[in-house]
Amino acid sequence: MAVIVDFIREFSPWIYGACAVAALWYLRVVLLARSERRSSVFALEREQALNRVFGAWGAAFALSALMAGVYLLSTVVFAAVEPQLTAGQETPTPVAVAENAGTPTPSPTLPLPEITPTGTPTPRPRPTARPTQPAPVGPTPTAADAVRRPSCPDGRAAITQPGVGQVFSGPVTITGTAQHEAFDYYKLEYGAGAAPNVWSYFDGGEAPVSGGRLGVLNMLPPGVYSIRIVVVDTSGNFPTPCQTTIEFR
Repeated sequence: MAVIVDFIREFSPWIYGACAVAALWYLRVVLLARSERRSSVFALEREQALNRVFGAWGAAFALSALMAGVYLLSTVVFAAVEPQLTAGQETPTPVAVAENAGTPTPSPTLPLPEITPTGTPTPRPRPTARPTQPAPVGPTPTAADAVRRPSCPDGRAAITQPGVGQVFSGPVTITGTAQHEAFDYYKLEYGAGAAPNVWSYFDGGEAPVSGGRLGVLNMLPPGVYSIRIVVVDTSGNFPTPCQTTIEFR
């Protein structure tokens, strides 16, 4: 429905133009029919001319109704369905963050769509080629850190490493599971703090993973960051993402 409304809105100037040309044509028919009616001698001819006048006026009213309907769809209805069209925009391309750089400014991502069993498919963001990354190094937790696996609501989207609250001083390897009965792709995102308002894409893939390597997060400026995995199916929906929190020093 949203695609049809957007199509009508995009081509509304052409529809208005076609209606205007048709209206001029029917105006010409009315003028000719009235002229013929006045000059007709026989009642049958006058009646036929009058029928053409009524038919032309009826067509003119139909064109007016069509133009009003197009205007309504391209303004009021389009404003109501516009969020459905923008919900499927691609996730902004991630930007490599150099070590010791300032606080990153993550590119905004769109709000997660409401999960429904049979949602309307939306165009999927394809994982983009990422810059060459240094060889990942293992986590360097301090003695006081207790490695605790994140609690994942759905086993189809799970992170097993890193653990909650682990501390790192270099690139982080993300391991876990990304599976679905109608698997399409998965993506990894990060955000500043324990409850980010903005998520930024940094890795992903188009093949399922079971208890293996999901991707790598480059070293970021010191601070607390959240990482999550989103597994998207072929209809554009996804199970509840799994999230963990780490710290860079």
